[in-house]
Amino acid sequence: MVEAITRPTQIEISQKALKNNVAVVKRVSGAEKIFLAVKSNAYGLGLIPTAKAAVAGGVYGLAVAIIDEALALRHERITAPILILGISPAEYAELMAVQHIMATVVSLDWLQEAAQYLTGEQRLHVSLGVDTGMGRIGFRDRQSLSEAIDYVQAHRDIFDYVGLATHFAESDSADTDYFNMQLQRWHKLTDGLPEPEYYHVANSGAAMYHANEVPHEVIRVGTVLYGVEPSRGELWDGRELAPVMALRSEMNFVKELPAGEGISYSHKYTTSENEWIGTVPIGYGDGWLRKMTGFHVIVDGQYAPIVGQVAMDQLMIRLPHEYPVGTKVTLIGKDGGLENTIEDVAQHADLAPWEIMTGMQDRLHRILVD
Repeated sequence: MVEAITRPTQIEISQKALKNNVAVVKRVSGAEKIFLAVKSNAYGLGLIPTAKAAVAGGVYGLAVAIIDEALALRHERITAPILILGISPAEYAELMAVQHIMATVVSLDWLQEAAQYLTGEQRLHVSLGVDTGMGRIGFRDRQSLSEAIDYVQAHRDIFDYVGLATHFAESDSADTDYFNMQLQRWHKLTDGLPEPEYYHVANSGAAMYHANEVPHEVIRVGTVLYGVEPSRGELWDGRELAPVMALRSEMNFVKELPAGEGISYSHKYTTSENEWIGTVPIGYGDGWLRKMTGFHVIVDGQYAPIVGQVAMDQLMIRLPHEYPVGTKVTLIGKDGGLENTIEDVAQHADLAPWEIMTGMQDRLHRILVD
């Protein structure tokens, strides 16, 4: 991985916004403890800086997809509880136990295999996953789930039964039929079984819109804590949330072109008169997609359209007049009285906001602000 620290293009991670969103989510959901999903490089914001800011801002634990992400957090001496959401190879059970990393377990076979690797020096924290309708991973019948719990409790010298979880496929929509079906399955599968330390079933949508219907003392959220309203305006305006991410750069070249000059590949844009054109060092190689051609950035409190195709490392914008090299360019965020939100970008690209975020590439420099 090469991080481009020598160019002015960078992602800003607002610590103030994260702290605000933790408070909002706790108040609305009633949650006592929040696990923040920092998988996929913290939704593109940057795993390590985001995790540190989140813990400092009141997050209890961190949720990742794979062991490698968990180990990266431990390498940075982040001591908060860590939950791995995906299936981990059983051969790494001892490593997870020693590093105090919670494993998601979805079969008795996995437990039996993991037991062969565990020494008992540290017990492996186990969270059992239940598939109530996501169709991804998890126990699908009560008997196999009960057998797994019995096995863990019969081997307390190497296992610690700490979690029971499911994942809702549609908790952020006005249509609640599928959510209600999953909730009924959850109760049918788990009611009356031995209770763990954590029931974590509420994702962002369930935490914000169904908190009174699901266990919510411990929640497992992502998008909402990053300042993105999960229903995209269908169920809530999200005005109390603060955007955690901004994306900014500077113009590194400015020129005046006469009428009839083509801009970028295939000359899909041609100047119609004398026009001031600025070049910005960011492109689809950074995750700013070619679909963003025709979108606008903000320069000096004014919108400036992206003209010509977005290239791999650079893009061009049309300016109202000449600006000096080094003038700030805001791609996502506020400048003056204007703002480009992640939702604005997502709508232009016809993608979900979290797809835009996770698409931000490693070479983008990330910094903590405020």
